[in-house]
Amino acid sequence: MKKFFLFRREVDNSSNGETVSNSGEGISTIAISSDNVSYITTKLGGVVITFNEASAFESTFLRLGESLPKTKVEISCKEGEESLLMESILNFISSESKKTIMRFDNVERNSTFSSFDDSKKPAVIVPTLAVETSTGFISQGSEEDKYQNTSGEINFFGNYPQLDYNHEGLSSFAHGATVSSWKNDGRAGASYNISTVANTPSCVDPDSADRGLTTKSVSFAENEYMTIPSYSVRNDYLLYMVWTTQYTDSLYNHYLLPMYGDGDGETTGPGGVFLDDLQITKAKVSNGLISIRHDGDTNPPSSVKTSKQIPQIIISGNVTASDIPCHVLVIRRSYDNDVFVYDRDGEVVATVPNSQGALLLERLGTTNELQTNSFNKGSIARFGVIDYDPGADFASTLAKDLFNLYYKP
Repeated sequence: MKKFFLFRREVDNSSNGETVSNSGEGISTIAISSDNVSYITTKLGGVVITFNEASAFESTFLRLGESLPKTKVEISCKEGEESLLMESILNFISSESKKTIMRFDNVERNSTFSSFDDSKKPAVIVPTLAVETSTGFISQGSEEDKYQNTSGEINFFGNYPQLDYNHEGLSSFAHGATVSSWKNDGRAGASYNISTVANTPSCVDPDSADRGLTTKSVSFAENEYMTIPSYSVRNDYLLYMVWTTQYTDSLYNHYLLPMYGDGDGETTGPGGVFLDDLQITKAKVSNGLISIRHDGDTNPPSSVKTSKQIPQIIISGNVTASDIPCHVLVIRRSYDNDVFVYDRDGEVVATVPNSQGALLLERLGTTNELQTNSFNKGSIARFGVIDYDPGADFASTLAKDLFNLYYKP
């Protein structure tokens, strides 16, 4: 009798429902026949099931040295019970039982197998990106493809941003110098180069000062910000940013405040606790709270708690290897105006439903002329926008790629 795996990661919404995924995010529910099992392996706290003939393509045309990985699902279990879960799966497949479905359900939090850890969603990887067979890393394509798709050492795989202020645009500034301009490497071009700044935002060079980043970044003190030539996206979009909460060689903050916005303070993100309803002129710092609003919205900013502590709280003088000041947020608005926020692990940590209005960008470092000296104990390494929604899988992958590029161990 034919038997099936049923993996239900999450309730269907506009953040998921995809049929392919390179990151493990984006697919909400999938069923695969047990006849397609290629092999099963264990890892600490989990089991990895790899499948034959379960990809999205019937045929592929790859370059020499490339391969398209097989579909695989990584499921979690109680530590120490990895082999037990594997054996239970094998026994179910080989049994004569009339039961045909092996359920791994994170929504209803139940499973055919007691060893399954329903608190952690499976990673369902149905790949579309080829890998270099010799290394296992995602292939960057031909030199021409890589050139056309890459900005600031990140391959956007066809989803090239309109705005991209990255570390390469800071190469001419010395440590401590005023960053008086920031080139836009996105498709919107030089019309959106930053050439106006308030006061003296300064360059931080990792060769001169440890901030937990591999590249140069821009530090904003009180009353400092950059003016972005007015840029607006009315519908779906993806916004990304990289920053550090380390502000000396040994001191850290753990705050979220407005780091981007427009001239009158209607557009704001990604953090802060606000004391005014419309044009923002006052705010308190926040931790673990995403606050977002768009241009034309006359309601208070939508504030949602994150599922993780963001930024991570680091105690100065008691820093461990797991204390990482480099942070990434990818903020993705779908076609129906739901906003999904991804962290440096590529996981959705906050959802803001039905966020209306245009993304109007005119400030980097704050919104309006809001004084945010608490945030300014830190610095921004990258900020950019794609003027459409590339999907959950891309958002998750981009978040992890940005972290891997900018994080300094």
